[in-house]
Amino acid sequence: MYKYGLCVMFLFSALYGFSGPETLSYDIIVFNTTVGKMVITHDKQPDGTDLYNLVTSSKAKFLWLNKTNDSQYQLIYKAGKLISSTFKEIENGELKRWCNIKWDGVKYLVDGYKGKRTFTDNISVSTITAYFDGSKKINRIFYESEGDFANIEYPEPGTMEFKTSDGHKSIYHYINNKVNNTEFKLSFATVYMTLSK
Repeated sequence: MYKYGLCVMFLFSALYGFSGPETLSYDIIVFNTTVGKMVITHDKQPDGTDLYNLVTSSKAKFLWLNKTNDSQYQLIYKAGKLISSTFKEIENGELKRWCNIKWDGVKYLVDGYKGKRTFTDNISVSTITAYFDGSKKINRIFYESEGDFANIEYPEPGTMEFKTSDGHKSIYHYINNKVNNTEFKLSFATVYMTLSK
């Protein structure tokens, strides 16, 4: 019976190309000290739906800086188009930011900490999906936590950078089309995300 089950699972995987979630894990580093973890998963479903999850957890205590930060993203893509996105960020135990986005068939509905709005621009690549595919050269990227777009620059091969509406500069460094490390330039410091070994 066990062997039969394995055979069925193998055939299902072969027929539908289903191989389970792809996971990228990063160390969060500030001032040369590892302060937390970020884990991103991409789970491709047999029906063509792509599920993305990102979870971060960090605790930093340096002189004037003493805070914990946890964030979570959940994205659903279908046929290369964003269908829904949820985001929330908890800082020192309190909700700091949140943003929910949903495609209603005609437009995107945004409901977040900055209020509600709608737009119709197509969303094919976002700051999270870009971790898994650096082969696409695009002019702008969707920023899930603010529900808006940022213009992209490619200063050198394997590097993509953009400045988001909340004033932060993000730099993605790719190896084999996957993000190897990132730099988030904040007002008080640069936060590095480095692929865990």
